[in-house]
Amino acid sequence: MKIFIDTSIVVDIERGNEETDNLLQHLILTNNTILVSTVVTSEVFTGTYLRQDYKKATKKAKELFSCFHIIPLDMEIAEITGKISAYLIANGIPVEYQDVAIAATFVRERGDWLLTKNKKHFTIIPGLEKVAISPAEFKKT
Repeated sequence: MKIFIDTSIVVDIERGNEETDNLLQHLILTNNTILVSTVVTSEVFTGTYLRQDYKKATKKAKELFSCFHIIPLDMEIAEITGKISAYLIANGIPVEYQDVAIAATFVRERGDWLLTKNKKHFTIIPGLEKVAISPAEFKKT
């Protein structure tokens, strides 16, 4: 399976949430493909560089990201991002750019699941209503 993870999942792991960490380890060990948008990496690195122990935090983030397939933002994803953003704005439900770009990456890569702790930003995007789920919900699948 292709499983995307959102920034909230990476932050959860960095904060030492064992349940989320164990789930991710299980997914890796059972030969799932774990994908992350470069948007997620930039959000996480923003947080690491704001910390007093930024060298340690940045090194830890890089080690974690080495376990995932990182999908760069390219022209096709940028166009999908624009299309989704325009739809949301036209319908009076704008979502922050980062989440729309993560969703666009998921769409382009034809992911199976998008793990997030911030479902409300993703489930309003057409096509993601049933595939953007929390780790607890994923365990039930």
